[in-house]
Amino acid sequence: MKESPIKTERKTLHLPEDTVRALNKLAAKNGTDFSKEVRRAIDEYLDLETTAENIDMINGVIRQELSGQLKALGNRLAGLINRLTIISAAGYYANIAIIADLIDQDRYSSFEKIESAARKRALAFANQKNADALRTFMDDEEMQKAIHAVQGGSRVDFDL
Repeated sequence: MKESPIKTERKTLHLPEDTVRALNKLAAKNGTDFSKEVRRAIDEYLDLETTAENIDMINGVIRQELSGQLKALGNRLAGLINRLTIISAAGYYANIAIIADLIDQDRYSSFEKIESAARKRALAFANQKNADALRTFMDDEEMQKAIHAVQGGSRVDFDL
């Protein structure tokens, strides 16, 4: 069965001499004519353009999906950091309370009270704005006040 010829339209092209020579050489090599080589080159160019458009669309979808995934992972990471801060602060204040209890037996009567006080301090610490919490944590004078208060020097309000 013979292929039906592709319907074509005549157009005039102005091409540099080097391009015409290259297309004629390619046509001779492939056993075709100049017009077929020009059509093939144009078709390949159009295929590349279509592919580039598809790649741009796919890149957009991938960027959008990655952005959503990164945001979700960022939220999970923030939650984990928040939990870690609370746990870390609870441990820190529990250590201070235990040391204070060893120094002053009348300060707390049971481990449960120490733990409760440490949790309340940790929650207060974790609820502070990050910069405030870091400043308090790094401030030696504030730390000395907390240790002094835990040792029984003055009453600390753990119900912040």
